[in-house]
Amino acid sequence: MRHMPTVTEMMTAFPVHVEEAVSLDDALHLMNEHRCHHLPVMNNHDVVGLLTLADIELARQPGHSARDIAELTVGDMCQRSVPEVDLHVRLDVVLDMMADDDLDAVLIMRHERLAGILTAQDACRGFAHWLKKEYLPDDDPSVA
Repeated sequence: MRHMPTVTEMMTAFPVHVEEAVSLDDALHLMNEHRCHHLPVMNNHDVVGLLTLADIELARQPGHSARDIAELTVGDMCQRSVPEVDLHVRLDVVLDMMADDDLDAVLIMRHERLAGILTAQDACRGFAHWLKKEYLPDDDPSVA
């Protein structure tokens, strides 16, 4: 019998993260540099939120002057209520939770410390990998 994978098999381990005092401009630069759309937000070693690319775009909406945006920090715009799951939770449980609660990311914790992040993009990549492994023959030239 095959085992049900845990969230560790699909998450991004040790994700790039940012302190809440960092400017939004610096956070956006970090996201672009690491090609990610989510940054866990920390205060020292404690997770306090999650900043998404959508949060930065929200700050750019009419009503904020360029000067105001330059003064905004990650802590000003991040989501403070972010779902956290233990790294030993079964993957199906986490994916169901993400679908049921319309979440695009959850933080993965180990002993109350950040261990990883699972995003909808991670889930799509993992599912695509599984489909290829299950349904494409090893000698298929279109599999790279």
